[in-house]
Amino acid sequence: MTRTHLFRRGAMACAVLAAACQDSPPPTTSPSDIEEARAGQDPLPGWFAKASPEALALPGAVFADHDEANNRLLFGVENAAAIKGMSTALARLGIPASSYAVVVTEPIRQVASLRDRWRPTQGGIQIHFSQYLCTLGFNADEGTDRSFITNSHCTATQGGVESTQYYQPTSTVDATAVAVEVEDPTYFRGGACPRGRKCRYSDSARARYNSEAGSTRGAIAMTSGPNNGSLEVTGTFAVTSQDNTTTNFATGTLVNKVGRTTGWTQGGTTNTCVNTNVSGSNITQLCQTFVQNSNNAVVVGGGDSGSNVFRITSGDNVQLVGILWGGNSSGTLFVFSPLKQVQQELGTLIATQ
Repeated sequence: MTRTHLFRRGAMACAVLAAACQDSPPPTTSPSDIEEARAGQDPLPGWFAKASPEALALPGAVFADHDEANNRLLFGVENAAAIKGMSTALARLGIPASSYAVVVTEPIRQVASLRDRWRPTQGGIQIHFSQYLCTLGFNADEGTDRSFITNSHCTATQGGVESTQYYQPTSTVDATAVAVEVEDPTYFRGGACPRGRKCRYSDSARARYNSEAGSTRGAIAMTSGPNNGSLEVTGTFAVTSQDNTTTNFATGTLVNKVGRTTGWTQGGTTNTCVNTNVSGSNITQLCQTFVQNSNNAVVVGGGDSGSNVFRITSGDNVQLVGILWGGNSSGTLFVFSPLKQVQQELGTLIATQ
């Protein structure tokens, strides 16, 4: 992942503890330290230069700081059990106990968003094609092809294969394509399709990964949501099952999605197997599912096209149920194609871990 940033969560100091412990060896002072003190020089920079690499190599170490504001050295550890080791190491270096403090603080973690570069890739992250951005829905194997699934309208031409190249997160960040479109059925006319329109049962397409692009099957990025707009990835949903049989979901079924624009959102199904005209086009998507949050929260935005749709089964384990392709103008309702219909059009997909 790229463009990561360090941050400190919560109050840094749970307790500031004197670094000298009763069972620690007494600190010693080197001749050079004594000479610096006699000359009126500040010994802290020298002590910090010695202490930082030693301190940060210790188990449970979080940070080392020359705390100029408080005229001391400051060391962070993950828990109280790590204090003794830190104090012992500093004493061994001859750093006086009166010159430093040790604080218990939360570990500092890397932060990445759904719009950052991810290798290996996983569901829910940003992809780029032509001049547009969409969401990588989920990774899946189709036969021997290592692939990802996104929307048909997230290709250069909706319906039909024209070998669209995909980049992650964008071609300007990484100019090497990660995948190429290999499957995108054409839209049909007649039969169940309204006169003058063209239809499919899913807005889906499959892209085959290039050999050098790493991917993780059965992983969907988890943000700190749901429904709070965060794009910060805090964990991973594990796809442990997939619903290959359902097109009529019970009203109120709680489903989720993760997309590059609005992150993790969820809502209940309101209408199922809905034949849906796509605004501004002559396309009708047949037998689709509508989802709305009970609090009328925003659940979808531009760029979320291609998002995975899933039910949480237990803990972070989820069941994949479909792929999101649209929503209303206010973003309070999203529409998805059931996985059963995606597989009818793209073939058998293995999306679980």
